[in-house]
Amino acid sequence: MTDAIELDSKLSQQAADLNHALVERLVGSGKLTERAWRTAFEDVPRHLFAPRFTLPDNLGGHALDVVDSAQRDEWLHAVYHDEALLTIFDEREMATTSCSAPSVVAIMLESSLATEGDAVLEVGTGTGWTAGLLSHRLGSEAVTSVDIDPRCVAEAQGRLDHLGLHPTLAVADGYLGYPARAQYDRIIATASLRKVPPAWLRQVRPGGTILTDLRGYFAGNLARFTVNDDGSASGRFLPEQVNFMPLRSEQEQLDELPELASRAVSAPGPHRRTVLGPTALRTWEFALFAQLSMPKTRAGRIRLKGGPMYFCLTEPRSESWARVEVDANDDEREVTQGGDRRLWDELEAAHELWTRLDQPHPVDFTITVSPDGGQAVSLPATDKQWSLPL
Repeated sequence: MTDAIELDSKLSQQAADLNHALVERLVGSGKLTERAWRTAFEDVPRHLFAPRFTLPDNLGGHALDVVDSAQRDEWLHAVYHDEALLTIFDEREMATTSCSAPSVVAIMLESSLATEGDAVLEVGTGTGWTAGLLSHRLGSEAVTSVDIDPRCVAEAQGRLDHLGLHPTLAVADGYLGYPARAQYDRIIATASLRKVPPAWLRQVRPGGTILTDLRGYFAGNLARFTVNDDGSASGRFLPEQVNFMPLRSEQEQLDELPELASRAVSAPGPHRRTVLGPTALRTWEFALFAQLSMPKTRAGRIRLKGGPMYFCLTEPRSESWARVEVDANDDEREVTQGGDRRLWDELEAAHELWTRLDQPHPVDFTITVSPDGGQAVSLPATDKQWSLPL
């Protein structure tokens, strides 16, 4: 199966120019520092892996397809924006796959520490672009990439074959890794997870690394781990931020209670004034701390037809919820809560502790993963410790 893109000479030259300009921007911003990765970006251009996509809302939110000649110029320019492109949607019209933003791909590749001679497992094939970049640098035989979506794997295979790149692609649940090709020197996850899958530790050689986006209900936090001789792993959060879609795996499914969101935005309940607004969670440093303090809590903006926009916290297991009006004045902001837990009280307590600890940054934390799967996040020089998953 292939959807190889054929452009006329004018558009081919335009694509080469746009790709070169993108690479120059990534180099200038410090996202792309290694010559070998720069060469890979130049030789494995992004447009070959994105024949059709939907733009993010900030770029218009509409669909573009290379087969539509009237759209082709806009399609090509959109490919070389430093933005994620939404490529596959589920039956609820929710995006499940994207072509990650070029700066994020550059960050992941350089942060992975992958180099010639390494065997790499990529979790989350998506469009196949990252697998192509890895294959260019490391050689196809060194690269394995898995995705739970057969369509992703089939389309990526066709695109990579067209370029003469032949990594091992497989339909598999990435949470379980891919033992048929283990051991690996690096595992790179281009999807977010709430904890490090224990199977990954067994499939990485001692001294090898795992790179993944640990994410709860808000901000993503890129973390890198080194696997130890005893099968444990230790690591820490990196200063770079990423924003990957969640890994689709039964192992990563959260408790669901669909009606809880409706309850959160409309049900009556005890209410009071609060000085902590939703903007506090836009601070990356506090967002991580909040997720550690309140695992399995969800967050999101909800608006009922004709009503105000609310920021809501929900926790299905206890059927607890809290809402705060997004646009309320600071001195008039009220929180309404329901259920067995008072989620906004917990958020306020987390913010108070974070402030008392001098507002630690994600890079200040250490993470340990034991061979049996136990996982803890610690703040050195304090007695504070939290458990994963987020």
